[in-house]
Amino acid sequence: RSFSSTPRIHADVSNPPEPYNPKLEHQKKRIIRIGPLPSGDLDITTLQDIFGPKISRTEGNHVLRILHHRRTSGSLADYGVDNLGRKYPNVKKANATKALKWLRETLPIDEARAAQEWAEKEANRISYELWLADPDNADSKYNDPAQVYLKQQQAEEEAGLGEQRIGILHVGPSQFERNIEQKRRERLEAMAKKAEEKEKIQAEEEMKIATGEYVRSPHGMQLIKPGQKTYLDPFGREHVDRRDEYQKFYQEKAESPFKSEEEMLQKTTLAQRLYPMTAFVFFICVLSYGFGHYYTPPDRSYRVLPELSPTTATLVAITAANVLVCVLWRVKPMWPVLTRYMMHVPGYPHPIQAIGNIFSHIQYEHLLGNMMFFLLIGSACHDLVGRGVFLGTYFSAGAVGTLVSLYWANLGRGVITAHSVGASAAVWGVAALYCLLTERDRIKIPYAGEFSFYPQVLFAGFLAVEVYGMVRRSHKTMDYASHLGGYATGAAVVAWLKLNGFK
Repeated sequence: RSFSSTPRIHADVSNPPEPYNPKLEHQKKRIIRIGPLPSGDLDITTLQDIFGPKISRTEGNHVLRILHHRRTSGSLADYGVDNLGRKYPNVKKANATKALKWLRETLPIDEARAAQEWAEKEANRISYELWLADPDNADSKYNDPAQVYLKQQQAEEEAGLGEQRIGILHVGPSQFERNIEQKRRERLEAMAKKAEEKEKIQAEEEMKIATGEYVRSPHGMQLIKPGQKTYLDPFGREHVDRRDEYQKFYQEKAESPFKSEEEMLQKTTLAQRLYPMTAFVFFICVLSYGFGHYYTPPDRSYRVLPELSPTTATLVAITAANVLVCVLWRVKPMWPVLTRYMMHVPGYPHPIQAIGNIFSHIQYEHLLGNMMFFLLIGSACHDLVGRGVFLGTYFSAGAVGTLVSLYWANLGRGVITAHSVGASAAVWGVAALYCLLTERDRIKIPYAGEFSFYPQVLFAGFLAVEVYGMVRRSHKTMDYASHLGGYATGAAVVAWLKLNGFK
């Protein structure tokens, strides 16, 4: 038979056991804190005289602290000058001995007494650890009540499993069955909780009905107050009609926070009411002047809708903005915003109202009247002066008209609690611009022929009607002051154009 060998990795042998190294489980690594030298750290020159030129200042001071600690603690008798650690490879035994000699000369102490105390402490410590490690000792860690209780619990669990185990089978329900039972209990608890909540809600509804303030809807889905209406959605479900409640809610938010005119006037001073809007209107007039003076019509290729004339595009855009705001007045959540920025209140003004209110109409009749006259006079005026002067006059006339109304209400005979909306001031400014600037003396009306036309006389008639109404107060809801501000702005633009040679 030939000899054969099997590699160790494939051989069916056991690895030799690790060598037994008994250690006491209760022993812990002791942390020793070493303080500084009594004289403080040494300079590098002194350290190099003791240890040699290769030593650093940090290493030299650390070694001196360790040796001095051994002297004071008494452990120098056990450790000597060896076992300083791998951190100090440049410190040889001869250097350490020389350092110890230097310490004894510089810092003398009773090393013999310290060594005796060290020996006594070490003997007591070792005896105490051996005493704790003895299983027969009543105070040993092996007799700790917590450890004994844990061992008893483990023994009882193992005994219980041993009784249930028969071969590889287990007695009792499986883990899968226990999980199913747990889920079933959770579902039953959730159903019971839901039923309790439903009963609680029904009891609360019955209590509300008993008060007489609530009644049940025909389908029993909701509680409605007497007088409320219900409606059916497209799916046949009944709901409470809360439109009146929503209207009341937003109406309260849109209303003035003041209960009386005196309270409104006490909230702000006269200067606080006049100066902010005056500055804002002045800014609008400056912008309008710049726009009218420097505006250059764009080339046809750059326009979004080149098939529309500039006049049509301008008038349609302004009319659409007025129609949009009029529609927004029908949206109740918009009421707080519109009353704050799109309605002029002389007693509690906001600068934005100078521009916002000229695009705001609440009644359709008011919107229709202003826009019809605006389209009639605006088309002729736009063709006469161009887009720049037209828009500058429109915005500045509306802003100045609002400002005149503010001053008239605060300083004149106007109503300080009035609410003013409408584009009348801007429209009358455009009308004044056209009537005072045009040189046409005849007008053509479709299906009626041509008639003599005297625009200056027409302007004088308009102005006379406004002044008469303002003096006699024939229409208390008419803001005559803003109309006169629009007339004045249009006349000022005409004077500026003629002064600059407009033809």
